[in-house]
Amino acid sequence: MVGRVEEYLRPLVRWNPGPDRRWIALRAAAAVALPLVGFTLAGHGQQGFLAGMGVFAVLYGAAAPVRRRFVVTPLAGLGLLASMTLGILLAGHPLLAVLGMALAATIAAVLSYALQVGPPGAFFFALVTGIANIAASHGADPMTILGFAAVGVLSAVLVGTSDVWFGGHGIEDAAVGHAEVVVEQYLSETRGAVPAARRAAAQALNTAWTAVTDGGSDRFDGRLQRVHSRYASAVSRAIGGPDEDITAELALHEAARVRQVSLGRPRPGWSLRQALRWPSEDLLVGVRVAAAAIIAGSVALLLDNAHAYWAAAFAVLIVHVGGTRSSQLHRAFQRTVGTALGLLAFTLLLRLDLSHWWTVAVVIGLQFVVEMLITRNYALAVVFLTPLALVISEAVTGMDTTMILLDRGIDTVIGVGAAVLVLVVSSRLGRPELLLRAHARRVVLALDDVLTDLAERRTRTDEGMAAHLEHCRQLYVELLASDQVARRALADAPEAVGPYRHMEELLASIGYLVLGATWNPRVRGQSELMGQAREALADLTQHPVTRRRPAEAITDDLRRVRAILTEA
Repeated sequence: MVGRVEEYLRPLVRWNPGPDRRWIALRAAAAVALPLVGFTLAGHGQQGFLAGMGVFAVLYGAAAPVRRRFVVTPLAGLGLLASMTLGILLAGHPLLAVLGMALAATIAAVLSYALQVGPPGAFFFALVTGIANIAASHGADPMTILGFAAVGVLSAVLVGTSDVWFGGHGIEDAAVGHAEVVVEQYLSETRGAVPAARRAAAQALNTAWTAVTDGGSDRFDGRLQRVHSRYASAVSRAIGGPDEDITAELALHEAARVRQVSLGRPRPGWSLRQALRWPSEDLLVGVRVAAAAIIAGSVALLLDNAHAYWAAAFAVLIVHVGGTRSSQLHRAFQRTVGTALGLLAFTLLLRLDLSHWWTVAVVIGLQFVVEMLITRNYALAVVFLTPLALVISEAVTGMDTTMILLDRGIDTVIGVGAAVLVLVVSSRLGRPELLLRAHARRVVLALDDVLTDLAERRTRTDEGMAAHLEHCRQLYVELLASDQVARRALADAPEAVGPYRHMEELLASIGYLVLGATWNPRVRGQSELMGQAREALADLTQHPVTRRRPAEAITDDLRRVRAILTEA
């Protein structure tokens, strides 16, 4: 029992490693400051807070290179404006507003999860839908709400991508530098922490390659290739050593990754099509978000809470990023503690009775601090995020401050309860072994595309090679995600998932074997062999994923595929 309590309490005081976020935090704070200060000087101080709802767009893709931000930030801004429009259209209809929040949050969750946009995910889409609904219900002019919010989106885009004018590549440089440090720590590690150090190095390398390929510049390729090659060589030398996870297959994976990771992201349309095939983690997250928002918002309405949007938004905050059931329960606890302390901080701000200019300064400062802390200590970040969100919503909706703390405290409890209930109940809908098998099916389909290219010798033309490299990119992404899904599934249900874990590892070894063949002209040219492997692989797709099948039966099919490929 004591160990369990410590497990939940330790993250509250733990300082997590990560890349430097000073420039990210400065951009976010500047994007908030620009409309707040500008409108205040123009004599429209309160309307500046309306712009703050559009400024939230600057948080999307904030840790990505500027080239990707040019796409993500404007699209996030349009999504926020669309969510606010939905909230305005449902003004005066509290229950419909809750359903609208659920719809906006669900779409945002699936899109951000499938396209790997990252934090803050669906939360702000739900939040602005609720705030706009309350503001419009209290008589605010819809065009005023949307107009000022649009200015906030413009500020987010201009400030969020401002480093392009300086030829900035700080995100890529920081990610590569962090990978170098973490890989060096792994190479120098000689104690029991070797497996953890290896996994941290692999994750840092993945993050760095994603940043470099998203950035579109080749200035970091050589530097990152060198550090990744050192890491792959170290893994190869460690076979049979104290790190029991390292096998010949894992060494093969790491060797293949050095070439595959530089291919970049798959096309968004393909990623969305994959995500929308049930069963998938992406859709499961969407279902959880919808259910949690509706339950929390409905319960708050039944308790005659005039601002039920906070309960719905808080429930979304807990379930919208996926992960293991245990990790989400941990996040629920951290967010609850952080929100409770954040409410106390908001109480202090109310008691100080700050002037408008001081309130503007506090909002800007809170935004900076939140972005600095969000990856280091989530609970502490939520302490500052709570008063930030409440100051903006209080300014926009004009809600009675005498009831804010009690209502927000009750709403938080409702949100947590709804989220935990949904996590427990949905575990049957998204059985861990089902999700593992479903993602393995995605790997099989991607693998089939690559084998088809090789079997039909499509790589002999420039056009065919371009399509083949896109298929390789898709397979590589699915292989990475498959390992993550398998680890999460194993953590949630070790007994049910255990037998399928070996199946997933064997499939991964086949996937990396085929990716390696792409770079080997001799093996790549054995079209007949690749055709035979593809025919053997077809047996795996005949049995529906939703119907139970023993792990050993699937593994036997995979062994036949591997036996054919190893003849090369």
